[in-house]
Amino acid sequence: MTLKKYPISVWPLNEATSNIAFSWLLYLRWGAVLCQAILIYLAFTYLEIAIPIIFVSTIIVFEAASNLFFGFLYKLKKIIPEWFFGLVMILDVIFLTALLFSTGGPMNPFTFLYLVHIVLGAVLMRAHWSWGLTIFTVLCYGSLFVIDQDVFGPLPLILPGGFIGGAEIQEACHPAITEYTQLSDHMKLHLKGMLLAFTIAAFFIVFFVGRIQKALEEYQHTLVSLEEERARSEKLASLATLSAGAAHEFSTPLSTIAVAAGEMLHQLKKGEISQGLIDDAQLIKDQVRACKNILYQMAADAGEHLGESMDKFTVDQVIQGTLAEFPVADRARIRVENETGAFSILVPFRTLVRTLKGLVKNGMDASGPDSRVFLRCFYDENFLYFQVTDKGAGMDEEIVSRAAEPFFTTKGQGKGLGLGLFLAQNMAEQFDGSLTISSEKLKGSTVTISLALAHIGIG
Repeated sequence: MTLKKYPISVWPLNEATSNIAFSWLLYLRWGAVLCQAILIYLAFTYLEIAIPIIFVSTIIVFEAASNLFFGFLYKLKKIIPEWFFGLVMILDVIFLTALLFSTGGPMNPFTFLYLVHIVLGAVLMRAHWSWGLTIFTVLCYGSLFVIDQDVFGPLPLILPGGFIGGAEIQEACHPAITEYTQLSDHMKLHLKGMLLAFTIAAFFIVFFVGRIQKALEEYQHTLVSLEEERARSEKLASLATLSAGAAHEFSTPLSTIAVAAGEMLHQLKKGEISQGLIDDAQLIKDQVRACKNILYQMAADAGEHLGESMDKFTVDQVIQGTLAEFPVADRARIRVENETGAFSILVPFRTLVRTLKGLVKNGMDASGPDSRVFLRCFYDENFLYFQVTDKGAGMDEEIVSRAAEPFFTTKGQGKGLGLGLFLAQNMAEQFDGSLTISSEKLKGSTVTISLALAHIGIG
């Protein structure tokens, strides 16, 4: 058994999962805003630490305003693109860096909050985005050591007793970047060691969380594949059981009815009988024929053709037999291009006709009621081809890759078993051929089955 391989992509691309991921990011941002406000309040009120309250408050207000805007986008119920998610994460890192820079720089103990963004990015974003966010965060942390606060000028500070400024800034606040050069060598080594430890921890987190995330996704996809295989196997087994049971139950009585009806018709035609008896006898035979067609249909759906004999037909006869399966109105939508001339082929006629009918019917279903469907027949040195082209909505790559799987269908409930392409592929493979599908969104699809000339006795 071959399991279906799904592409591994950490970022949730569908509407439901992308919105869930973005909602958790919003929760994180609101939590960050609340914690920052509480910390500043405590530092200002109880610890009496001078802080640039206006600058810090502006950052917090801007964070809250941006969160309200992002919340509005979230309520629109649209898929959140990964670049937008990454932009929000980068913006948060910039906000955090500005707060840390204005409240102690590398001496601020809350530099560990950088790790929250790194972990969230590693869990919710694809590898190149999470690595990019990590490198950007490390650079922001490192900038606390190299950016001179004098570049921005002295920020006004405020204590419970009022505003202070100028030289008093360096005395009232945590050690600013201008005082970093005045620290002892041991303290400088300690701060640099914190940066190095943070960098190593960040890279380890991204690497191992990414590996774990990928392993979990592969495991999840394996479970999904196994479940799909199990469901298909159960459906195939049920269909085969139904066909076998119906054949066993109806074969004997239908054979008896057929023989009896034939003898009755033969005898009645010899005597002086009413026309009604002959009509009844003919009706019995018609019903027997209809029951046989039903059995043939069931067996064909199970992938068999009731031991249909291999007879010689021209390609044109096959095409005409296919067209005869459609009502006159639908027949007018089919355009035939037969490039095979008067070639004859040795094939199970009804099986091939039913296969082509299914392909043409799929093309009609995928197209508008007035759109044409093209049936083209041609050959080369090795194969005879039957090609059906429609101008419908087309299919994406994932649907094309799964279209020939048994019981896979994009049609509504009750509009098909999803066996048409699967059975067409099986029929083609019985004659050493194949089935190929090419499609493009909004431009239609082309389905081609090939039959090896060496196996169909073309001539």
